[in-house]
Amino acid sequence: MEGQPSAPSFDFPPGRWRAKWIWADASTKSGEPVDGRHAVALRRVIELADVPTVVPARVSAISRYVLYVNGTEAARGPVRANPRRQPYDVVDLAPFLRQGGANAIGVIANLYGRPTPWWLPPPRFANDLSEGAFVFEASLHGDEWVVTDNTWHATILDGWTATRGADVAGRGRELIDSRSLPADWAAPGAELSWPAAIVRRAMTTGEPGHHRGPPSYPGGPLGSRPLTWPDVVDVELSSSSSDGYVADRIVVGNIAVDAEAPAGSEIVVRVAEFLGPDGKPAPGEHDASVSFTSDGSRRTLESFDLYGLRGAFVDVEGGTVHRMSVRERLHPVRGDAFFECSDERLNKIWAVGRRTVSICSLDSYIDCPTREQRAWTGDSVVHQMVDLTTNTDWTLARWHPRLTAVPRSDGMLPMAVAGDIEHSDFAIIPDWPLHWVHSVWNLYRYCGDADETRSLLGVAEGVLRWFEPFCDDTGLPNDVFGWVIIDWSSVYTEGVSSVLCGLWARSLLEFAEMAEWLGDAGRAQWARSVHARVTSGFERLWDPDRNRYVDSMVAGVRRPMASQHAQAAAIVGGLAPEDRWTRLVYVLTNDEDLVHAAFSVADGPSSPNSEAPVGTTYLGVGHPDPWWDTDRQVVRAQPFFRYVVHDALAAAGRSDLVAGQCLDWTIALERCDTSWTETWYGGTISHGWSSTPTRDLMVRVLGVEPAEPGFEVASIDPALGDLEWAKGAVPSTAGLIRVDVRRDGVDVDSPVPFVHRSRRYEAGSQKLES
Repeated sequence: MEGQPSAPSFDFPPGRWRAKWIWADASTKSGEPVDGRHAVALRRVIELADVPTVVPARVSAISRYVLYVNGTEAARGPVRANPRRQPYDVVDLAPFLRQGGANAIGVIANLYGRPTPWWLPPPRFANDLSEGAFVFEASLHGDEWVVTDNTWHATILDGWTATRGADVAGRGRELIDSRSLPADWAAPGAELSWPAAIVRRAMTTGEPGHHRGPPSYPGGPLGSRPLTWPDVVDVELSSSSSDGYVADRIVVGNIAVDAEAPAGSEIVVRVAEFLGPDGKPAPGEHDASVSFTSDGSRRTLESFDLYGLRGAFVDVEGGTVHRMSVRERLHPVRGDAFFECSDERLNKIWAVGRRTVSICSLDSYIDCPTREQRAWTGDSVVHQMVDLTTNTDWTLARWHPRLTAVPRSDGMLPMAVAGDIEHSDFAIIPDWPLHWVHSVWNLYRYCGDADETRSLLGVAEGVLRWFEPFCDDTGLPNDVFGWVIIDWSSVYTEGVSSVLCGLWARSLLEFAEMAEWLGDAGRAQWARSVHARVTSGFERLWDPDRNRYVDSMVAGVRRPMASQHAQAAAIVGGLAPEDRWTRLVYVLTNDEDLVHAAFSVADGPSSPNSEAPVGTTYLGVGHPDPWWDTDRQVVRAQPFFRYVVHDALAAAGRSDLVAGQCLDWTIALERCDTSWTETWYGGTISHGWSSTPTRDLMVRVLGVEPAEPGFEVASIDPALGDLEWAKGAVPSTAGLIRVDVRRDGVDVDSPVPFVHRSRRYEAGSQKLES
């Protein structure tokens, strides 16, 4: 499946699938799985006199599968999702099939058993599918189909499980015993004595159940795969010592080890995000591991799960590792979008941001590939904006807002979805769904799909209405419960939070704009009326003595602490009068009065260079008192919230400052020059939410963004700042928009009409005054 696209368009018959849900008979296993996690191998051999041009197949599983045809991987999935809305995969088998003989279809299917960061289990009550199930059907000739049923053969893979996870990532050690699966098991000529597969019964209370495939409770009528198949690249790790292997940057994928060792011995791979001063891998508490049990032969063993790493240690009992690699599986970056400018530092920053988003783009946008791999609701807004502005493949940018549109009964969205956090619902982050609303607004602007926008608008309304019961008599949310994170900076949110108010106000305006575009005047009027009340009440957060907005107000009293976040949120939320913008821009950009501070860092570092770990001890004890001069100093935003800060500068008419602001990321290059750090102080070095400059260099410096929904008309308003020149190509729905900006003029080649300095130009090549 080397970057295979989805199969050509094919209309599968309506109604229930022909195939049946199948699995291996659990009574054949000899060992006990951990927490129910186990794997099975499934197999069917078919004879084909000839191979059709296209052999479309659809596939799904509870919980994951890898499909092989004649020993070659053809598909891997399904994509993560709430099981009630689980898409199936569509793949063309024709390239893998051989005419005039036997063809083997093989499957390794895995049941995680309990929630993981990337899997949410279906309800267990009265449903065989919850114990593991796989379904497959392929169309050969007319009414000739290959389907899963009891003509398939199956076996439990003894020793394929995992130890219980103990850290924040919820990951234990993955265990794979190669003695359970012969090396040639997926080849047509393999001699195996596996028993027949068992057929699962899909049902729930009140129905007799059935053995046919989807739709099956709780999945409903499943939709097809929403994402392009990932690009698969084999990255070989180099040996740094007798047992250490390293890559030149963070990579993420399946670990593959070519090794030979005595039968029954273990080959343990401990991955590491960081390298030590000696250049060797330095595994930490959040890093994961996988253990392979050898069958005594030399063979390449591959993990089922995905791992993000910079290096790894390999312990082999009396054996030899010949090669170690990572089969990297990332959402593809397509097209020829690029950015170049007169400052090589910004060119580097653009490229690092693009790479960081890529390693955080799997079957969803994730926070990081090394520690958690969770699909967070709010983090992903930056990932999405980078994809929309640097990648012509927008399938993940469009899928993630739909994936995360799973509101609780009160309208609030989970912190992270399709995994353990959505399952446990142990906390909420009220501000994260407000960033989610912004991602929906991004889709409306860039894609202009009315059906897509309409389908998400109701969820957005539920999010916005969730805040109304918290509002005091001035219209501002007060004492909102949950983890109001904002970002990792020292931003006070007790009582009335100016930042939360600003984000809510921004979402209300964006919601109203989308509702009006859809012709829904009632919803738009509601949102604008709520925004008007917030605008009036927000004036209480203005400090007239220091000419800035404070972070919070408790019991009607303004607290002295202030941040970049508060000023930026006031602007983007439409709460700050225009006559204050010049002052607020000064507060946002005056380096002499800006301070680095994070609650999780004792005593507070004075700069990002300070060595200080990022922790979460304050979460259970509340915010400590400030240790900086609150009369003068304003807290700097961490990398994530900087997208809001830069948007505020642009809204205030100062896009010319954004290029200089992006140079702050040169500090982060000192920590890792291939992917971005989670915070200025520490955390992972593979966090997509820190990639704002990559978006900004396209949208602010080149100045390209939609002027009308769906890029029917573009806006091109470059802002070089201190740069001498900049050029690049930015995706639109009609193709790349190419811009070459110099001090004395702008060359544009656009496939759509565009607006520059309030003047409209037709599509094509144009030479404009700067």
